[in-house]
Amino acid sequence: MSIESSCVQAASLRLHAYLCQKHWTGQALSGPDPVGKIQWRITRFVRSYLPALPNDDQFIYLQGQAYWIRSNLLLRELTGDDRYLDDVVACADAMVARQPANGAWVHPPVRERRGFISTVEGVWGSLGLTAAYRATGTCAYLEAAQRWYEFQIQGVGFQMVGEGLAPNYYTHSTIAVPNVTTMLIWLTHELAQLTGDQRYLEYTERMLTFVEQSQLPSGELPYIHLTRPHFMCFQYNSYQLLDLIHAYELRPSERLYALLQKLALFVSTGVLPNGSCRYDCFKATPEVNYWNAAIGDALRRAHKLGLGDYLPLSERAYDRVLTQQRSDGSFLFSRYNYRFLSDRRSYPRYLAMILHHLLSRVEQRPSSSPAVGLAAKVSEPRNLALA
Repeated sequence: MSIESSCVQAASLRLHAYLCQKHWTGQALSGPDPVGKIQWRITRFVRSYLPALPNDDQFIYLQGQAYWIRSNLLLRELTGDDRYLDDVVACADAMVARQPANGAWVHPPVRERRGFISTVEGVWGSLGLTAAYRATGTCAYLEAAQRWYEFQIQGVGFQMVGEGLAPNYYTHSTIAVPNVTTMLIWLTHELAQLTGDQRYLEYTERMLTFVEQSQLPSGELPYIHLTRPHFMCFQYNSYQLLDLIHAYELRPSERLYALLQKLALFVSTGVLPNGSCRYDCFKATPEVNYWNAAIGDALRRAHKLGLGDYLPLSERAYDRVLTQQRSDGSFLFSRYNYRFLSDRRSYPRYLAMILHHLLSRVEQRPSSSPAVGLAAKVSEPRNLALA
């Protein structure tokens, strides 16, 4: 199976146009989100099937803004149209303006998470701003990411797990979670490269130790270290694979490459024959469209890095994504929930993720053969060719 990049780009442009019309305020992507225990299990389906109900759940997630920034930068590169950069600047400026003096962005006031400060939001806000800084050179963007990092270290903190360190999920959290660890590793590499300051790598090796300690024999990274191995397994592991590939591209190492090889092999088992992403290690469904896009992107990048021959699986997943796009350019969120329910609502955070994964596929199509493995060269990391 081979997908024409022009088809993926056309799908991306339709989705981008939809987001602009439906969710873009001129400063941020705003809209509903399925987060929250009751919302995830019940309320979102009520709203999905009864769209006439009052729609007052308009949230601005920094993670969604980061994917929007990165997507618009890819569109600018692909099209040469500077209007996409205008939206990057408007979004980045609004994120900086929203940041408190201590650097601690507050979680959107969604249901039971009102007032929370989370690693996910802070790290992803920072990753959006570092991308904007690379494109514009605006120092305020980098400075905001640095302020978050300082709060991450001083205010959010870590859990000690053996010889490793696991960043807390929230300021009040005490669980050890690999998925927030991998995204923070990526951010430390970004900040170290952009500033030339090696202090941003002070905790990176011990975070990597925690990830190594957590990895199961199958290559899977558990949801919660020791206490909850399986939860939305292939979605979380696809994003952890992407995080660590980005980190590796910035700072190659033998240690990270070995971890990536095992992780990519596990993720590759999550693509079903129809191209959708398995729900977890035990169930094929429900099917979630942004997961399909994520696993396609993760396996494409793994193939490109020489971690294995994953291009056919990646293309199968991308083909599934393209077949699910609706006539207005959007995607429903999920199907086969409780066997027969669907969530048809429009969630900007996850649509922005799909947009970025599609544009990553357009950016550069890898060859049909995987790259030559790099493990033999890692004794001299500075000589490694970045993927």
